[in-house]
Amino acid sequence: MSLDAIGIVSGDVAKSVEFYALVGIALTKAGDHDHYDATTPSGIRIMLDSVELIRTFDPTYQKPTASGVVLCFKQDSAAAVDALYARITAAGFAGKKPPWNAFWGQRYACVLDPDGNQIDLFAPL
Repeated sequence: MSLDAIGIVSGDVAKSVEFYALVGIALTKAGDHDHYDATTPSGIRIMLDSVELIRTFDPTYQKPTASGVVLCFKQDSAAAVDALYARITAAGFAGKKPPWNAFWGQRYACVLDPDGNQIDLFAPL
């Protein structure tokens, strides 16, 4: 068994594609529906679907108001964490916690994707 993909349901697919491009995930449309995917350098696929697409096979689908899952993107350096946080927030996306030196030995920052999912950026100190 292996983790192959992480699926994200989006209320604004265009904004989500723009956001994830900033963290290095170049989502491309797959087929005629609002389904996008990309493969990370580590081999995990990220899949993005519109709420409308999900409702084609699950008409009762309700988008959750909060998620217990956080996607964490490792950066090459502490400076890269700072720079990416600045690019994301300058592009109009929400920052949740600006970069800081975490007690566990990483430069860490938290942002929110267009649907309110927490995305963490980190690098070893």
